[in-house]
Amino acid sequence: MRILVAVAPTMYRETLAHIIRRDRPDDEMRLADPQALNREATSFRPHLIVCNDNASEVGEEVGVSSWVVIRYHDHLSASVFIDGQDPRLIQDIAIEDLIGVVEETQRLVP
Repeated sequence: MRILVAVAPTMYRETLAHIIRRDRPDDEMRLADPQALNREATSFRPHLIVCNDNASEVGEEVGVSSWVVIRYHDHLSASVFIDGQDPRLIQDIAIEDLIGVVEETQRLVP
């Protein structure tokens, strides 16, 4: 599975990627500045994007299955969008919650 982490600041992005890689070493991971989200999503074609709430949106043509939008202004709550399901809000998202979304997304990948 391909995961794109486009979170700022850089330390957050690197930390999230490190933790996901530790738990899921076989997944492909790419890190990107939120300003480069569209370009990176188009070239990498991820199954899951983890991004800031101020990251630019990726167009429908990219075909991303799942999104986690971390809302810094709301005590690290996250909006979770998984293909075909109603969006949900996770208050004060924890690493275990994020790994759970990764695992849910994995089940959608052919």
